[in-house]
Amino acid sequence: MRELDRLKVIQAVVDSGLKPGRAAERLGLSVRQVEWLVLRYRAAGIAGLVSGKRASSSLAVT
Repeated sequence: MRELDRLKVIQAVVDSGLKPGRAAERLGLSVRQVEWLVLRYRAAGIAGLVSGKRASSSLAVT
């Protein structure tokens, strides 16, 4: 659910001109973090907003 909220807010920054400061307040992040997410969204689309921790496995294969 948190990632859906993040997507909607970042899309609003890119499409509607929502200020990064307002987006940061809504998401509980810093302005710099929001700007970084906007860059990732523009570069990779929705996939850029998915947490990198989700892809990592807790089981190490050796």
